[in-house]
Amino acid sequence: MSSLYSLISFFPLKILYSLSTFLSTFLPFIYRGRIVRKNLIKSFPDMPKEEIQKIHNSFYINFCDLFFETIKSYSISESELSDRVNFKNFHEINEKLTNNKKILVLASHQCNWEWLLLASQLNLSTPLNVIYKKISDKKFDKIMMDSRSRFGSRLIDSKKALLYLKRNLKDVSVLAVVADQSPIKKNRKSWRKLLNQDTAFFKSIEYLPRIMNSYVYFASMQRTKRGHYSVNFDLITEPNSISKKDILSEYVLKLENQIKSKPDEWLWTHNRWKFTQDDI
Repeated sequence: MSSLYSLISFFPLKILYSLSTFLSTFLPFIYRGRIVRKNLIKSFPDMPKEEIQKIHNSFYINFCDLFFETIKSYSISESELSDRVNFKNFHEINEKLTNNKKILVLASHQCNWEWLLLASQLNLSTPLNVIYKKISDKKFDKIMMDSRSRFGSRLIDSKKALLYLKRNLKDVSVLAVVADQSPIKKNRKSWRKLLNQDTAFFKSIEYLPRIMNSYVYFASMQRTKRGHYSVNFDLITEPNSISKKDILSEYVLKLENQIKSKPDEWLWTHNRWKFTQDDI
């Protein structure tokens, strides 16, 4: 499996995008088309059906691009990645790290979070620590681990993240987490309104800034054209303001604004609202 994955990753992106275009024509009929449509309708109840369908179709084009771009991550060169992911204000992150400040970056499933991770590491002189959820398939989990860490990032199992931070805090200067992941019923969670719906988030998102005493940024990513992205780091809070701010609510607000501005670039295939507070 890893050999085939590696082989495909060496295909030029021009070829991979051709495969993506072909795949996007029929994937909605065989992979979670109903979930995507249901999520869109609930999130935008006043939107005309024609507009919902337009977003639905555009989403699957972007989703297929993401699929092949993720495979490409396994072998993409530093120069090509740097050309495709443009950071508007990464200097703010590096300035704070130079002054021995800690940084927490809250990302989302918008655009291409895999390239965001890899390109961020290229701009850092210190390892980027990333909290991630293990994949149940051990072989595929190993492939993704190798891909995500190939430029020096450290991956931290989400189940052990808080313990890891408490034991290794002095060695963690910058930490990233894709914070719009959905917890399962047994996880500790916090609830916020997202896109008109009660939405569960991992409770740990509220703990992390306090444990680290860090600056907190939201990584806002947009697609500028096919295979090219722009990233801006929006400051959510500073260390001396952590106790005064509802950081999770501010993250959710920024996330919702980002989704509304480019709804076809968020991960709608995920069954994000599969349970409510009443189900717990």
